[in-house]
Amino acid sequence: MFAPLMCLFPVLALGQTEGGTLVGTSLVVNNGPGDQTDPHVSGVRVVYTHQASRSSSEIHFHDLSTGVDQAIATQGGYDSLADIQGDQVVFTRTTSTNLVYRFDLTRPGSYATELAPRSNVDRRVPSVGGHTVAWQELGYTAAGGPAEIFLYHQGTNELTRLTEDTSVDRTPAVSEDGRAVVWVKCATSSSGCDVWTARETDTGYETKKLTGSEGEESAPDTNGTLAVYVTRSEADSVLESDIAWSSLDGGETHRLSLPGTDSNPSISGPLIAFEHLDTASETPNYDIMVYDLRTQLLYRLTHTPTSESLSDMSVGADGIVRVAWAERGGGGYNVLAYTFRLPRDCTVAPSPPDAESVCASPGTRQLLGVLQSQAVEGEPTPASSEISGQGTGVLCVDNGYQGPRATSGYVWLGEGLAVTANEFGEHVAGMALPMPLQGRRVLSALAEGEVGGTFRTRLYGPLMCDVAAQDASFEATEVLYGRTTTVESASPSLTPEMDTPSFVPRGYEGLLPSP
Repeated sequence: MFAPLMCLFPVLALGQTEGGTLVGTSLVVNNGPGDQTDPHVSGVRVVYTHQASRSSSEIHFHDLSTGVDQAIATQGGYDSLADIQGDQVVFTRTTSTNLVYRFDLTRPGSYATELAPRSNVDRRVPSVGGHTVAWQELGYTAAGGPAEIFLYHQGTNELTRLTEDTSVDRTPAVSEDGRAVVWVKCATSSSGCDVWTARETDTGYETKKLTGSEGEESAPDTNGTLAVYVTRSEADSVLESDIAWSSLDGGETHRLSLPGTDSNPSISGPLIAFEHLDTASETPNYDIMVYDLRTQLLYRLTHTPTSESLSDMSVGADGIVRVAWAERGGGGYNVLAYTFRLPRDCTVAPSPPDAESVCASPGTRQLLGVLQSQAVEGEPTPASSEISGQGTGVLCVDNGYQGPRATSGYVWLGEGLAVTANEFGEHVAGMALPMPLQGRRVLSALAEGEVGGTFRTRLYGPLMCDVAAQDASFEATEVLYGRTTTVESASPSLTPEMDTPSFVPRGYEGLLPSP
């Protein structure tokens, strides 16, 4: 009778199981009339583009801690494509041309000011970090010329032309401290694209190429140490789009190998957020994922039937992680967010971990349930306890705990038999078994055989981090479970041979446009 029940618990390798937990809460930033898109996050603030109509567009800034949402005065312009870091917001203002403006959040009633004013310029897609603002500028030397990357130093008011070639340079991203910039350089408008980086020195910027000949790279971001980006390549007539990252100093490149399409990564601290196309869904759509570089655990933040897009993430100094994105609903696009505490004191289990080592040293695994069983005269009664968990746990049986060893016994989890009488005996000191967890179940144990025989049953959950989310300063309403995933070293052709970095002096503006 027990054989069919044991089929309910297939043996799973612990190296492929779900892991730690995130405890957080979902928030609505703006789901009102019009379209709310392109959110960016820094600390408790989110900035985004609000389009009430096709002819009206303004930048809003929203405080996640208070819910207060305010707009930046457009002064007759069409404002879009904002970025934020600390108390400063930068964005593109369109009038007769496109210009880059900066707004000081410490002065909410003031007006935004133009950066590095100059006539006959076309500036777009600004990014800010520390004292540095980067943007792409078109037609600097001639009308219709390719986009170039410019940097503006807010401390010295110096403008630097970072790129000076016939390539198409675009989508710059600045690290939080303002000392590193990444961007994409393409041979044409749509091909031959690689990631480049610039590191600030005392007198200028050292630039170098980060990716090699394989694939097409796009959408880079940096935390000042690593660059993360999308890499696309074709293998066996299948186009793969994966998240990859490498050090700004060069060296080995790593790729997150997931089936399907990944896009739009952002990196802050040790976390990478991105959008993943779930092809297994009844209605395939993009969901928001977060990957922890320390533990190699992947978390899925959204499970909706619609696609989430244009996500951004910030790890605050207080350890709170905030992710924002745009999602279609109610006839328009809305901005939503999720907040959670950065997992701390994280350790990766042995690879491959084994159940015996977990039972001997469970580490940070949560003890879901513990039972003490002893064989008695007459009709035995099982000991039971309700448990709740997801992923794969470890069942530990300590035979002879606080008494003589049991000669027979059983352990159940829900309706499935985990340990049979044939596996018990005086010669068995204990057992350690990987055990799938399926939400809320009842753990039961029964000792039989010689009277007085005893054993203890322990059930541990998956490897988890000390999320410290129970303190009074952080309110959480949801629990998300992570899973381990495959990280591959990219092929050598994805990483270029490192040349001597080129140097661009601060304040160098290259060939000036003709009058």
